[in-house]
Amino acid sequence: MEKFARKCDATGRGMNEGYVVGDGEMYFSEEQHLIDWLRSRGGMEGLSDDFILAEAYESDEYYYTEWEEIDDDDEWYDEDGNLYDEDGNLYDEN
Repeated sequence: MEKFARKCDATGRGMNEGYVVGDGEMYFSEEQHLIDWLRSRGGMEGLSDDFILAEAYESDEYYYTEWEEIDDDDEWYDEDGNLYDEDGNLYDEN
């Protein structure tokens, strides 16, 4: 089973690359998901996607990264966004 470092807040699926909002408050696997979230905050009417992304990036609101590997002592997600502990045990969703 492939391991993923983070879970996309838009799709709920595991991801090993994508956009990080702030210090990890949110994660998005696709640029369009990030744009949709930025627009959902309001005040973006009439502005291009490129302008919104550039302004948010320059304000350190997000960055793009890739997680190369997951350490053996880290929690991880599967493709469907289920969280596992470092021993590979599925966390109880309750």
